[in-house]
Amino acid sequence: MSGEGAGAMIGCGGRAVDAPEIFAVINPVAGGGTGLRAWLSARPVLQAAGRRTVEATARAPLEAWRLAERAAREGFPVVAAVGGDGTVHEVLNGLLRGRPEHPPALAVIPAGTGNIFAHAFSLPRQPRAAARALVSGARRRIDVGLANERYFASVAGVGFDGEIVSRAGRWPGWIDGKIRHIAVGLLVLAAYQATPVRVRIDGAERRLPLFLLAAANTPWYGGGIQIAPHARPDDGALAVVTITEIGRLEAFRLLARSFSGRHLGHTRVEHTSAKQVHVDSDIPLRVHADGEAIGCSPVTFQCVPGALELLIPRGR
Repeated sequence: MSGEGAGAMIGCGGRAVDAPEIFAVINPVAGGGTGLRAWLSARPVLQAAGRRTVEATARAPLEAWRLAERAAREGFPVVAAVGGDGTVHEVLNGLLRGRPEHPPALAVIPAGTGNIFAHAFSLPRQPRAAARALVSGARRRIDVGLANERYFASVAGVGFDGEIVSRAGRWPGWIDGKIRHIAVGLLVLAAYQATPVRVRIDGAERRLPLFLLAAANTPWYGGGIQIAPHARPDDGALAVVTITEIGRLEAFRLLARSFSGRHLGHTRVEHTSAKQVHVDSDIPLRVHADGEAIGCSPVTFQCVPGALELLIPRGR
């Protein structure tokens, strides 16, 4: 860890009077190396504004989670995620695990390939503009989702999309993330079949042949798919989209329509809002949260209302 003000931190959860205000978690390889360049561009804006900052680099899986959790426990008021959606996901979990009763505010300097979370809140893509929002922006309290024991910021799912995430994670990292997910999606679609499941939505249970179930806090995921146009990050509920058994050609057409959100009118698509959704099946199905593989069903998705403050540009 390095950066201005690092020496001001003290242990045992206490903070020095002149302690830094911002803890920046930097993923240097996000976006093919964009992460480090984004931080080097954003940092002078924070320095010019007199914001004392500690910076730490996350070079290994789950390291951003550990760094954010430590920052939360040490009392930092703001933690900035410098990277893509994977970095935001880890930092979110670190903040809510480190100080669940009053987590630090989250700031995002987008530097990934998709930046789906940043897109949902119209956060600036340009690093210096994102840093200015961090300095003078407004705070917006938002909900987060919880998939079993994993928090998520945008969308979690089970079934077809979970299978894509699981397989895409085994492909070489140098392949562009969007291209990787599209290619894997086509391969999975060629052999994927709906699975009988038990779904319980806010206590109402039913059985159905499930192709995909998405629980969304924000509308977009997976390279710009608008899976849940009705998702709102501050309404105290998750937007739930269920796709039941469907032919492969029709599934391909449906997924193509989902980039614009027009898939909701299809006869095989159901959508609602709920505080809690539980999915169980005799055949385990892959589960993801924010595009990160987190295991298999059974899974419970639930909304955690108003769990986090997000720094956004004023007027947005």
